[in-house]
Amino acid sequence: LSEQEDLIVWMRTAALPTFRKLYGKIENNLAANDTITVVIQNNYNTYSFGGKKKLVLSTTSWIGGKNDFLGIAYLTVGGLCLFIALSFIIVYIVKPRPLGDPSFLSWNRNPAGHFN
Repeated sequence: LSEQEDLIVWMRTAALPTFRKLYGKIENNLAANDTITVVIQNNYNTYSFGGKKKLVLSTTSWIGGKNDFLGIAYLTVGGLCLFIALSFIIVYIVKPRPLGDPSFLSWNRNPAGHFN
């Protein structure tokens, strides 16, 4: 069973009730009006619980599949993290704080908020 990749993908539990699972990948470049022949067998009946099966041919881009939101979200959060990291590095270079300085601890201050 470990060699049957399509079965392994289909046996994984889906997170949502409506899902897509990759069965195969077309490695050839397709031109407009190319004919694709698909042979389908109904090995697992879904009529008893109202399930549906559909064949979807889709394209993918460098940031993901049918929905670009996840790719754009990853790029946005990654860019934000990079910006914050660079900001912290610049702040540390401009105004460094000595490591292990006990004068910054809250219990080393007077009630007025001044350092001892």
